[in-house]
Amino acid sequence: MTRTQNVKRNLIFNIVKFSTQLVLQFVLRTILIYYMGNEYIGLNGLFSNIFNFLSLAELGIGNAIVFSMYKPIAQNDIEKVKALQNLYKKFYLIIAIIIIAVGGVITPFVNVFINGEVTVDINIYILFVMYLVNAVVGYFSAHKRSLLFAYQRNDVENKIKTLLFTLMTVIQIIVILLTKNYYLFFAVNIVFTILESVLIHIMANKLIPEINGKGSEIDASTKKQITKNITALSLHRIGSAIVNSTDTILVSSFFGVVVLGAYSNYALIISSLTTLFSLVTTAFSGSVGNLIASTNIDYAYGKFKQINFLFSYLSSFCTICLICLFQPFTKVWTGGGEYLLNFSTVVIISLSFYFSKMRLGVNMFKDCAGLYWQDRWKPLVEALVNLGVSILLAYFMGIDGIFIGTIISTFAAPLWVEPLVLYKHYFKKKVSTYFLRYLLDFLIMAVSCVICYVVCYFIPDGSIWWLILKFAVCIMLSNVLLVLAYLPTKEFKEWLALIKDALKGLKNHIKIKKQQEINVDETKHDTIEEE
Repeated sequence: MTRTQNVKRNLIFNIVKFSTQLVLQFVLRTILIYYMGNEYIGLNGLFSNIFNFLSLAELGIGNAIVFSMYKPIAQNDIEKVKALQNLYKKFYLIIAIIIIAVGGVITPFVNVFINGEVTVDINIYILFVMYLVNAVVGYFSAHKRSLLFAYQRNDVENKIKTLLFTLMTVIQIIVILLTKNYYLFFAVNIVFTILESVLIHIMANKLIPEINGKGSEIDASTKKQITKNITALSLHRIGSAIVNSTDTILVSSFFGVVVLGAYSNYALIISSLTTLFSLVTTAFSGSVGNLIASTNIDYAYGKFKQINFLFSYLSSFCTICLICLFQPFTKVWTGGGEYLLNFSTVVIISLSFYFSKMRLGVNMFKDCAGLYWQDRWKPLVEALVNLGVSILLAYFMGIDGIFIGTIISTFAAPLWVEPLVLYKHYFKKKVSTYFLRYLLDFLIMAVSCVICYVVCYFIPDGSIWWLILKFAVCIMLSNVLLVLAYLPTKEFKEWLALIKDALKGLKNHIKIKKQQEINVDETKHDTIEEE
């Protein structure tokens, strides 16, 4: 299949997976809020982020080896792909052992991350060990996931995840309603994590059987390049783990699991949108890697601007909706104002989301081009600024200070270092054009957001019907404003042409299917008449 066809297929299944998980997550979270309470949600958020932090043991090995696979796959060098996959498998076995060891050491000290007493009837140490088991299981199929990713077959993993997540959520809901037993609830999660790993392993072997086996030895230059990339990516992973996982841990440490439970409801929405962006990134990444490995830089630059525009539009749209709808949605969803954060916190969280998602296009091309070494110190600067400023501001500004620290850390390094590296070392172009466009995109988002918020402000709160009206107004108005702003741009016209082609292709596909059905019916009719 062509790169465009792979992107379409992967994107379709990514969206199906995202939509299914989003609905089920909100149903499950709602039941947890009403039947189990806020502390369970806070503990879930805390433990999940601790293991996100522990995942830094992976040190970017996966990204380094997947990057190394792009060229041999494009050249159909099966022996080298085999060798890389087996290297990946060995690395991840070691990583699983490290996480088990570190998790075991941390277990007796879990209470350190919690401000105040846990009042729910649960042993936090047993629960933490269950989270540890669940975190480790996935590493045993990581090499097969990477293979599907490198071959642009993300749709396979998404089909498996969607089916299993649906079944798991239904069973978990039944467990909560019948038993209210959180141990049993999470045990279901572990069983399905194991099942998912087994199915991905089976499907990868079935779809790409030629990769089974040891393969040839990896040559010295490839080993050197992988080692160099892993060294750089380890710094990226450490920095990323600190930035992405410490906010929740700091909220718990400073303000307790009850406040963390309230924040976790907002974090679930942010996490769901982040998943959506990740699915879009995943759908494109394999094809972008193949593009960079097999085409010229000018063509790749055109595709970069096209993809970067997509992330800019989506980031603006989502941020506008978050600022306008976060509070009324949470109020209706959780059944009152006790779970609401201050509006200032909502704006800061939303802006933090915006700045993080605006980086995705740059990072996708930078990673697919293998530019890990050139900005290896950037994530450490970001992490140190984030941790230091967040802790300092938390004393003076409360919970807002933690999230302001995250925004400041983004401006301190990644906002300007990442595009500078990509433009200097791959595109060989001046980065000033990128920053001018970035500023314009931010102004468009800010003006559109103010207009939408003023309009939505005059729609009352308090009922599901007013909330639906706010959703409809915000979604339609924000898109109208963004389309009007971007209508003259080349990238918008390119995406419009792609959408028209996709709709035309779908229309032709439906027409062909109908004609085939008519032909089959006519054939059956002729056969009956002959008899």
